[in-house]
Amino acid sequence: MEDLESIKDKLEYIDIAMKLLLQYGKNNPDVVDFLSKNTMIARDKENGFCVVISFKKMRNNNE
Repeated sequence: MEDLESIKDKLEYIDIAMKLLLQYGKNNPDVVDFLSKNTMIARDKENGFCVVISFKKMRNNNE
C-alpha cells in the first residue's frame, strides 16, 4: 500500500495545478473561450511525454 499512498501524494501536485488553471480560467474568460476551441500541447522531447490543455464545458457536475 505504500506505493498507492506515494502515487496519491504525487498526484496531489497535478490536482493543485488543475485547480489553478480553473481559477485562471474564471479570471480570464477569453482564454477559456480560446481553449474551448483549441488545444495547447507541451512536449518533452527527452521522454516523449506531453501535456494537453483544453477547456471543456461539462453538462453537469457528475461528468
